[in-house]
Amino acid sequence: MSLKGKHVAILVEQFYEEMEVWYPLLRLREAGVKVSTVGPGRAAAYKGKHGYEVPEDLPIAKAKANQFDGVIVPGGYAPDHIRRTPAMVQLVKEIYQHKHPVGAICHGAWVLASAGVLRGKRCTCFFAIKDDVVNAGASYVDREVVRDGQLITSRMPADLPAFMQTYLAALAE
Repeated sequence: MSLKGKHVAILVEQFYEEMEVWYPLLRLREAGVKVSTVGPGRAAAYKGKHGYEVPEDLPIAKAKANQFDGVIVPGGYAPDHIRRTPAMVQLVKEIYQHKHPVGAICHGAWVLASAGVLRGKRCTCFFAIKDDVVNAGASYVDREVVRDGQLITSRMPADLPAFMQTYLAALAE
């Protein structure tokens, strides 16, 4: 499947889960998607939980929702840092409002809660933040991937194949 011409943002911050950035990034590129790693603009690169760095392609100050066809929020501890940058949360909210695919893996659902896009939706996440997504108004489902409209969520790195199949299909629509 070629998705040439599509552009997806992957949010990055310190202590991200390496698999949850690199697996989607490489799968998207294989499908012909332009991928930009978007960070808070404090560093040229951010270290993951295991020390592997990801470069920041675009600081959030230069990112606009209308330049993207989708966004992915990885897990690890990065979402707790991402949601401390209001412009990053706003980017997720605006991409959601444009009805483009919004994906979150593991703890990435924290950013969805902060963006206010979970109310009335079904989603999944890492089990430890289940209460947070429920308190944000979502119905929690313990499944490897849950799609509710353009919202696509997953629990952990082991779920990435199902997550990316679902995300790529949504991006192709």
